Amino acid sequence: MRNTESPFIKQINQAGLMPIFYHSSEEVCLSILKVAYDSGIRVIELVNRGSEATKIFPSLRKLANQLPGLSLGIGTIYHPYEAEEFLEMGAEFIVAPVMNPRLGEYCSRNDVPWVPGCGTVTEIWQAQELGAELVKIYPANLLTPEFVPSVHAVLPKIEIIPTGGIEPTLESIKPWFDAGVLCVGMGSQLIRKDWVQSGNYEQLGKAFKQAVNLVEQIKS
Repeated sequence: MRNTESPFIKQINQAGLMPIFYHSSEEVCLSILKVAYDSGIRVIELVNRGSEATKIFPSLRKLANQLPGLSLGIGTIYHPYEAEEFLEMGAEFIVAPVMNPRLGEYCSRNDVPWVPGCGTVTEIWQAQELGAELVKIYPANLLTPEFVPSVHAVLPKIEIIPTGGIEPTLESIKPWFDAGVLCVGMGSQLIRKDWVQSGNYEQLGKAFKQAVNLVEQIKS
């Protein structure tokens, strides 16, 4: 039985693809966000992996407010105090690389969608007990699509997004959806560093559109 009632889950399901990115330049981050939106992306995650993330996020939030239907979250969050800082800046959901129960309890108390990183069935169960509706399996390239039905055999209501090593190709994406994931997350495989460094946003836009079309084709 799939979880289809939550607004957050509905939004992630409809998106099908969540780009994940960070750059130390505010201008670059704003450009990536705009190109992503114009290419059909409706859910996106900034990762908190650099000292400039807290300075850049408010500008991204301001831009996202002008882009109807776009959901902006923050990733690489380990602790409640980090989540609190970004929630005050307008983050709509919290993504973590690990399953920290304290972070889960904090997000549950504040009615904030929390997507913890899990690598075992036990971690996924613990996350579900703490209120998570969606978990990130990471690193996806090591866990493989075969992990997903094994999870759903014992935890049928939890939704899954794999991240780590997924390429924007039919051969890479389709096995995950066939296995039962709700959405796929992509970072540097989709948002290539050489395109960003050279300011080749036209090519980046084409890559976004191709990935969006692939997901729509697979899910249709």
